[in-house]
Amino acid sequence: MPPEGTTHTTQAPAPDGRTAAAEQAVREIVAQLLDVDEDALGAQEPLDAVEGWDSVNALRLLVHLERDLGRPVDFERFSAAHTVRELAALVVDATPTGEGAA
Repeated sequence: MPPEGTTHTTQAPAPDGRTAAAEQAVREIVAQLLDVDEDALGAQEPLDAVEGWDSVNALRLLVHLERDLGRPVDFERFSAAHTVRELAALVVDATPTGEGAA
């Protein structure tokens, strides 16, 4: 139980500026791949719960991210990321400080 006077939440903390920008970039790519409204994609919603998400679209997303970053993305970490927020964290980790999100 949380300490008295605090609230327990299962949500991750709000993203910082770089992560928020990366989330937006990932959300835009996924929305384009699936031909859905990007506002319908929650940052913490499992992508495999989104209509149309499959392994082919996952690989297409990987190609987009690698092209946009200009460097390889660790496939093992990519495979372990299941939400827009987790993918955004991967993008932030792969992007040197001072560069764009994606």
